[in-house]
Amino acid sequence: MSKLNYESYKKNISIDEPFSVIYDVPDVINYSTLVNLIIEQAPKGERGRLFREDGIKLDEVNEIRIEFSKILKIDHLWIMTNLTKLILSHNIIDKIENLDALVNLEDLDLSFNRIKKMENLNCLVKLQVLLIAGNKIYDIENIDNLKNLNIFSIADNKIDKWDHVLYLRKFKNLRSVNITGNPCTLQENYNNYLIALLPQVIYFSYVLISKEERNDAIKKYRQAIIKVKEEESNIKIKMNKQQKVNRKTQYDSLCFVDQLDGDEFFNTVFQDDQNGIILKNLNNDTLEVYEEYKKKFTTVCQELYKFGVDQHVVRAKEIDEFFLVVQKARENVRDEARQIIETIKTERNGIFNKFDDLVKSDKKSNEQEIKIDIKIAKTQELADELNESLTNMWTKLMYSEVVLHEQIEDIFEIFKINITDLKDSFVEFVRKIFSQIRDIFLRYREVINTVINNYLSSGGDLMMSANFVDICGDIDVLNNTLIASHDIHIQIVDNREDSIIERINLWLEELLYEFSK
Repeated sequence: MSKLNYESYKKNISIDEPFSVIYDVPDVINYSTLVNLIIEQAPKGERGRLFREDGIKLDEVNEIRIEFSKILKIDHLWIMTNLTKLILSHNIIDKIENLDALVNLEDLDLSFNRIKKMENLNCLVKLQVLLIAGNKIYDIENIDNLKNLNIFSIADNKIDKWDHVLYLRKFKNLRSVNITGNPCTLQENYNNYLIALLPQVIYFSYVLISKEERNDAIKKYRQAIIKVKEEESNIKIKMNKQQKVNRKTQYDSLCFVDQLDGDEFFNTVFQDDQNGIILKNLNNDTLEVYEEYKKKFTTVCQELYKFGVDQHVVRAKEIDEFFLVVQKARENVRDEARQIIETIKTERNGIFNKFDDLVKSDKKSNEQEIKIDIKIAKTQELADELNESLTNMWTKLMYSEVVLHEQIEDIFEIFKINITDLKDSFVEFVRKIFSQIRDIFLRYREVINTVINNYLSSGGDLMMSANFVDICGDIDVLNNTLIASHDIHIQIVDNREDSIIERINLWLEELLYEFSK
């Protein structure tokens, strides 16, 4: 941010005017507003003079106060990235917005405005103090990311429910809460409920909670505390399980075998085949056939899953070894370079010592002309010697760099061959597995066809519902249904095979491109 010279700014804005006069009509925060405020709030006396002479830098300001100023809209604060304290109380702001850039903000006062909703605050992850009293807010919400919140005042708003108490339990650093003047505080036992359910809070409405008050509140709401803790424990367990599932899903995706460790892919194949689902539910025999082929399908998929995970480990090891070899080659060149430089330093020091000796010997000589001629000749010899030494050093260092470059190119070519072979072996195995899967579905179609035909031949068509009759009422209809069902399955299987192969090919292409750079 460029400096704004105080004197040049003063020509356009008179800082002799009273602060309130500048904001005597509704306004928004703009660049001029901010600069004027900084001038107004600058240190007094000698410190203030030095501050103004040094120039005003908005991106270095830590604190700013805009009160009783009829500000309608929050804006232009993105300039002040180092702001840690912002006071915007006693204005006519109706929306919390444009605070995203204030990532260093620790103290925010929005009290006595016209705000109806808590929003756009989650970006302020360093916020410790949030004062938002005297507004028109109905719910405490949208501050989940404010883990450092220590002091929170939302007094004199419109909050009438108790839900916020449980919401505030997640803020483990919260020590002071002020909610006085809200409708909820007029309800019986609200204070006891808050004190019992927020054990981390020490001050309630800026008054220290006594030990007796805490014990009485806990005693009154013991059952509620037990229930809440149990619910929180269950939620935590579910979240941990979900996180494990998410981590596994991410890892499986890195291995290019996601949805293959179990029956998820099999279920995906059938989810869009409504006729296939109806057919497999025809009777116990069709269900047995379905379950048998589901087991075969899943077993083959798990074989691919295990191979994919193992191959991912092998590929990762190959990549790590490549980096280690490259790093070792670079370290060897650095060590050689240090030795070369140390040798040159020794030679240089020797040349400088000769030059010092030459200067000292000149002082003892009385023959000026001889002294100057000798001095010039010997100085030139020493300069030539130093230049030759430096040239040798440069040549050796450049040679080492060229050798290193060639070594890394050779290492990269070997790595490229190895990693490509690993990719090719994985692709070959994928094709083999998916060929088996197609055979499984072909065999399933044949067997399910036989089972249903036997059922129809034995008079089972008399007991079939209308849905079954529509798709397998006779042999031709059944064959058409099975062919359509098979086509759906094969299409999904083909798409998954193509996706896996395309993803690993793209991965290798991007990897080699990044490494070659």
